[in-house]
Formats: sequence, structure tokens, C-alpha cells
Amino acid sequence: MNDDTKSSIIAISIIVLIGYGWFANLYKLSQYNFDRPYKAEVLRAVGAFVFPVGVVMGYFNIEDD
Repeated sequence: MNDDTKSSIIAISIIVLIGYGWFANLYKLSQYNFDRPYKAEVLRAVGAFVFPVGVVMGYFNIEDD
């Protein structure tokens, strides 16, 4: 396996992890009932429009109390 193949595998893996995080954030946002408190809904909605935030938020579980 040469360096180009290793670099390609790493790049594809990173792209998949980023995509999964963002889509997981959108999915989790769609599952909320939008009742008070709105903390989780607001954070996930911000992540839907601000891509880096959405990628990170997709991997976190937020509990509304």
C-alpha cells in the first residue's frame, strides 16, 4: 500500500465521519418535540446551519430537563 492509497483512505474516512456527524445532528433535531425547554433544539438548529458545529453536535446526546 503506497502513500497515496493511505492518504486516500484517511481522507475518505474523515469525510464519512464529518458527514455522519452532520446528518446525525439533523436527524436528532427532527426527533425533538419542541416543547420547553428549548436548549437542545436551539443548539441542534444552530448546528444545522453552521456546519462545524453540526458535525460536533451530531456526536453528543443532549438531555432536556
